Amino acid sequence: MLWLFIAIITLTFVLPLLSVWIVVKVTALAKAHPKPAKYTLITMFIILMVVVGLKIRDIYYEKSPYYFWNELIRKNPKPFNVSQKEFEAKNRAGYCWRDRKYYSKEELWYKAMKSLTGRMIYENKFYWDNKIVNDNGEFLPTEDECVRQKGCRVFKIPMNPDKEKFLKDNIENENDFWKGIDVLIKHNEAQSFIFASDQNYINDDFKLKNYILIHKLDDPAYLSVYDSNNCCTIFNKSEWSLIRKNYILKYTGIDTVVFRQESKIPIDININSWGVGNFYLSVTYSKSISVPEFVAKDKSETFKDSRRVYLLNNCGDVLYRPNYWWRR
Repeated sequence: MLWLFIAIITLTFVLPLLSVWIVVKVTALAKAHPKPAKYTLITMFIILMVVVGLKIRDIYYEKSPYYFWNELIRKNPKPFNVSQKEFEAKNRAGYCWRDRKYYSKEELWYKAMKSLTGRMIYENKFYWDNKIVNDNGEFLPTEDECVRQKGCRVFKIPMNPDKEKFLKDNIENENDFWKGIDVLIKHNEAQSFIFASDQNYINDDFKLKNYILIHKLDDPAYLSVYDSNNCCTIFNKSEWSLIRKNYILKYTGIDTVVFRQESKIPIDININSWGVGNFYLSVTYSKSISVPEFVAKDKSETFKDSRRVYLLNNCGDVLYRPNYWWRR
C-alpha cells in the first residue's frame, strides 16, 4: 500500500505547494515582463485543457457501453495499407490480420482458451486494484484478501491419474487442497496466473488438451472449474445458428461484480465484416463450488452447472461482454 500513501501525500501537500509556487512565479513574471507572461498563461491554459480533455476522454471510453467491443476490435486492427473493402471481405472469410493467417477450429480453440483465461485474469485485477464496491457504493479492501488468501488468480493444472490421486489424497479441507496445489506449482506440475503481464502466461500457448483451469477469487472456500476435455467447444457461424435459439444475449452480468456495467455490440454494422462472430466459444463449467464438492464429484457430473457462449474474433480473442447464457 506504499503507492497509496505516496499518492495521498502528493495530493494533500505536494500539489497544493506546487500550485502556489507556480502562481507566485507567474505573478512575478507578469510584473517584470507583461507580454511574455501573457503567452505563458495562454500556453499553460492550453496544456491544462488538453490534459483535462484527455482525462475526460479516458473516463468516457472506460464507461462506454461499447468498451469491450472496442477493445476486441483493437486486437485485430485494420492495416494501413489495406482498403476498407478488402479488410471487410477478408474479415467475413475468417482472416486474422494480426497474425496474417486463417485459423482452423482446432487452432482457434487453443487461442480461445488462453483468451478465456485472460478474461478471468481481467476479473481478478478488479480485486487486486480494490475496485470492488459493496451495495453502498463503497470500495472494499479486496487486495488485502487476495494477498492473505493467496487468491485472485487462475491455476492451470495438467491432469493425469497420478495427479488426480495426489489432489484427492491431500484433501481434508480447503487449506490442504491449496497446499497440494502449491506443491505442484513448486515442482512445475502446475501454473499460477495473477496478471496478464505474468511471463508464464504470456509464454504459454495453451497447446495442451488434458488440463483444468481453476479460477480462485478472494474466498478460498469456493472456486470455478473448467475441464479442458469437456468444457469448451468452438462453433462456426453455421453450427452456432442451429443452437442460437437456446441462448439469450446478456448485456449486464448478475453473476459477477466486475461485469455489471451494461455492455453492447453496435447494431448498425455487420459484425462479421469486423472479424467478429464468425466463430463462437461454448463454455460449460462449474461455478462457485466448494473444494470438497470439486474433489468428491464425478467429473462427468461436475462440469454441467453454467453454460456461456462467447463471441470470438478471427484471431480467437473472446469478447468479454456481452455474452450468451443458456436458457434453462
